Amino acid sequence: MLYDRKWSFYNPVQVVSGPGVINELASHVPEGDMNKVLLVTSPGSTARGVTGKLKELLGGRRVIVLDRVCPNPDIASIENYRTELEQENIDFVVGVGGGSALDTAKALSCLLGLDDPQFSLREHLTGNVALPDIPPLYMIAVPTTAGTGSEATPFATIWDDCSSKKYSLVHLDLFPDVALLDAELSLSLPVETTVISGLDVLSHALESVWNRNAGPLSISYAARAIDIALDALPALVEKPRDLEKRAMMLTGSFYGGVCISITKTALAHSMSYPLTSALGVPHGLACGFTLPALLAYNARSDDGRLQMAAGMAGCGGISGLSTRLEELFAKIGVRDLLEKYKLGAEAALALADRMFTPERSGNNICPAGLEEVRAIIKASLPR
Repeated sequence: MLYDRKWSFYNPVQVVSGPGVINELASHVPEGDMNKVLLVTSPGSTARGVTGKLKELLGGRRVIVLDRVCPNPDIASIENYRTELEQENIDFVVGVGGGSALDTAKALSCLLGLDDPQFSLREHLTGNVALPDIPPLYMIAVPTTAGTGSEATPFATIWDDCSSKKYSLVHLDLFPDVALLDAELSLSLPVETTVISGLDVLSHALESVWNRNAGPLSISYAARAIDIALDALPALVEKPRDLEKRAMMLTGSFYGGVCISITKTALAHSMSYPLTSALGVPHGLACGFTLPALLAYNARSDDGRLQMAAGMAGCGGISGLSTRLEELFAKIGVRDLLEKYKLGAEAALALADRMFTPERSGNNICPAGLEEVRAIIKASLPR
């Protein structure tokens, strides 16, 4: 099934996890002349005092703060940041926040490490211009949401607002050097953000199971991430400041990132992109609401991997996993979120022909065309 197929694994990220590990930040900076740091984060981190604390933890180093990162960073904004910063001679980068902040930090660690000022990120992403083979700047990733798992991947998601398309900056050197998983930084996360980012964790895990690139290691990481999300997400809806559950979700998010660093994502993510770009549906919700229907769809092509993963996740089998997913969606209010963001079947079906990104939809173990995608949408949304 899986063990007799070729598979590989590579993940060089040093992970340090535990409440308060952010206080060890300076100890993870390499020795030597590393005195100029770029701190990439969001306005929310600055408002909550996180940015100020990190500047203190970095001691006497010169800290340049970029705290303007917004959701779904686009090519133009990242190129503008690069222009602002390329004369600063940055030594290393610290990314703090959700996936958008971490992906922006990863992109800038790459661009600011290049010797070629003429290199165009837009031409690389949209025109297949090669990325120079120069290692990015040293980077420390500090996720404050449990969702994208960007701290565990060699990808940076970047949007093109001009064309409403999503691209990925991909290079093995884009793995962060260090990931600090400090659950205390996520205690103030709103319940809605917790749920939406948690759906992204679940999507990464499940999509790496029903994926043509799956192997025994990715299945194991995925099953553990599924188990964690099924347990911790509903508990955090009830008690948002439960530190143990927050730590579990950060770990599950990292596991999900490891999974997609091996397999990449599949049909749920491919279907989600126009929902985010055209309708403004948050990423985790856009790729998560179809998971029960996609489980049923992919089960017809199961070679034993779904059954195995469901068992490893404590669900007994595929039918048990399906039941647990339906129960989870009810507990965390997925239907209410769909109503809040006005995602109905009619609006989604109008975008169905834009939901095929070959490098994502092509990873699904059960091939899907327009008719199948429309059926998945109808099964996932009230008409």
